[in-house]
Amino acid sequence: MRWLPDCSNELKHYDNIANEFKRNNLRITIPSYYSYFHYPEKKEAEIIRRIYKVDEELRHEDLKTKKAVTILKYGKNVVYDDYLIVEEIKKISNSIDSKIEIDKLSIIPTNVKKDFHFILFDHIKSHRGNKTGYTVVTNSNTQATDVTQSIRSPIHMEISLTEAINLLNLVGCTKDIKLYPIYDAPNDEMLDEIRKNIDSFTIKYNFTFEDYSSLKLGSLFFGTTAVGNTHKELPNKYDLVQQDMQIIVTDKIGLLACLGLYIISTLDNEIVLKKMNSYGIDLEKVIQLKDLALKNLTEPRLSLGRIVSKYLPDFENEFDVNSNILVTHPISKNGISSFKELSQLINKEMVIDQQQIPYVDKDVSTFLAKEHLIANIGASTSDTNVIIVSKDLAPTIVEELAKHKFNPTIIGRIGKPKTGEVGRVVHQNNNNNNKI
Repeated sequence: MRWLPDCSNELKHYDNIANEFKRNNLRITIPSYYSYFHYPEKKEAEIIRRIYKVDEELRHEDLKTKKAVTILKYGKNVVYDDYLIVEEIKKISNSIDSKIEIDKLSIIPTNVKKDFHFILFDHIKSHRGNKTGYTVVTNSNTQATDVTQSIRSPIHMEISLTEAINLLNLVGCTKDIKLYPIYDAPNDEMLDEIRKNIDSFTIKYNFTFEDYSSLKLGSLFFGTTAVGNTHKELPNKYDLVQQDMQIIVTDKIGLLACLGLYIISTLDNEIVLKKMNSYGIDLEKVIQLKDLALKNLTEPRLSLGRIVSKYLPDFENEFDVNSNILVTHPISKNGISSFKELSQLINKEMVIDQQQIPYVDKDVSTFLAKEHLIANIGASTSDTNVIIVSKDLAPTIVEELAKHKFNPTIIGRIGKPKTGEVGRVVHQNNNNNNKI
């Protein structure tokens, strides 16, 4: 059960894998959370899905695709071993004749038997034509939920659908959103319920979806690939980020960790409750935070997409460093470690005011850290993100976010260019700097 309170379901050793595959048929670009390419008017990208068991020989097909988003599900003993997971991905790469670029890769550690492990490629087939914007493709999968709810509950599928939509909105991608659910279940009755839940969700938010059927492995799985278009430039201008620009967090951090605490307290009620009480935390507070986490996990924040899009230049127009959003990046399950990823991308220090880190509940975060109950106390829901803008624009973005019921905070600024260090984040507290 440790994957639940750890609130993490994606690979951590990104650098090793990216470096290993620079010259292979699989070109892995990490860290990244979406794939993109130019969008020709009225010509939607196609998703060609291929699913394999881990020991199955990959069929050679000339799909004429150059990009894909990928989900791999392997045993924990493989995923948590750098050498073993690299060797497994090399097997996949060696069986592919053409070169495929992977911008979004999720590798899921699991305890389930090998028959339920799989390799999934959603190949992206684009079209030629007059460029009018960008198509963005991403994926997500559900691991951390409220395990006290029935496995037939719609929340499990809704969490994956919501995260994928939120990732599109984070880059200002709000048009023509289409969902490609990835799901599985042990029997036809449960598969039918999952399909009904997908129908209800897409009708509620007026999205289209395409059902490629289940994985047909007979295990439980909830995931989504999502595609959308934008006629704006994308907020990935890492090279334009300058010293002293502002780091904005869109919402409170650590809400997913609070869900983890609720799960732990349910599994080990007596011991955990006694410890919580000693920190002045009652069960009612934890239940309220759990309910808020599930709300944020299952309701897309479409207003974020409109805000981000508003402060991006039109397609093929230049960025103005003072009036445009330059960079956005998800915090989500990675928590505080997402700042290290972002530091790598912008190639500069990130100077964080430790006292300004907006934990959703400081008593709970202190309790989790001191009692070592959850490894990642900053793990957050998918509506929690980073936005980097100039000093002049920062107050306007904070005001816009607050109008739409976010809880934004300026938590720091961009520091000096890095000097050979990888992902350097500086915590400032009482004029003392701690590098992590």
